[in-house]
Amino acid sequence: MTTVDMAISPSTALRTALRMAHSRALADLGLDAIGRVRFGWRDRSIGSAVEHAGSRQWLRVVWARREQAQGDWWTGNRDATSILGVAKPRVLDARAWEEGPLVYRAELMSLLPGRACASTAVLERNPGLDDGWWEELERSLRALAETSTQRRVLDPETMRRRITVFFGIDLDIDPGEWLPAHGDLHWNNLHREPFAIADWEAWGLAPRGYDAAFLLGHSLAVRHAADQVTRRFRGDLESDGGVISQLYVMTKLLARADAGEHTELVPFIHRHVGQLLGARMPRPWGRSGLDTSAARHEGL
Repeated sequence: MTTVDMAISPSTALRTALRMAHSRALADLGLDAIGRVRFGWRDRSIGSAVEHAGSRQWLRVVWARREQAQGDWWTGNRDATSILGVAKPRVLDARAWEEGPLVYRAELMSLLPGRACASTAVLERNPGLDDGWWEELERSLRALAETSTQRRVLDPETMRRRITVFFGIDLDIDPGEWLPAHGDLHWNNLHREPFAIADWEAWGLAPRGYDAAFLLGHSLAVRHAADQVTRRFRGDLESDGGVISQLYVMTKLLARADAGEHTELVPFIHRHVGQLLGARMPRPWGRSGLDTSAARHEGL
């Protein structure tokens, strides 16, 4: 049984459980692992290249507690099959099983060619991408936005509350105008030589410009890349949805920095938010119709 024994170090116990789940998936699917396994963000998943009948593929195993092993997050990679015109992995097979309070899901996917643009989500140096790569990103996000879906992995009330808590601004967020987005568009999920986008777990409806805002937030420490995102997606970023998206993404990055992740971004985030709020605010100003500058002055 691969349940997590917290009497051991939590990280050690979880990785041991993930390795055992990965081994079970290999056996169930008749696969041979190639190279070392990789652990996902906060050890939520484990993955490796695999071989089957002379073909190389990718095996990913993710875990969740039983009550959370459902809904849009759980089926994102499989549901992405409906997206056309975007280079991405295909789910070839999937298995799920329970182990104590946890549920594991193994997904066998096509192996993306090329390599990730960065080894981490946050960009640390100029990736040196040519115009063709950027144009393919623009084209892919346009194709994604035309996909028909009811998936929604963002909650408008959570977005509104977090923006209020972090920045003192109370905004109406209307999901009626949301568009399909990748939802986790950072530099480790973007591939080059050739272009592709990995990890579709979080895709679904989001405010206009959410993907551009997400990528911009993860680019702030590298001015050239941040300028490219801003220039190429200016229309989306300057829309009401784009401004809201930028504010929400910055709350996510600040919360992760508070947990010790990519703290080097913090001064860039504060500078960006200061410029953003000084330059433009989405309308309506607030749920009560108040000018938020006055509301902040009054401490509301």
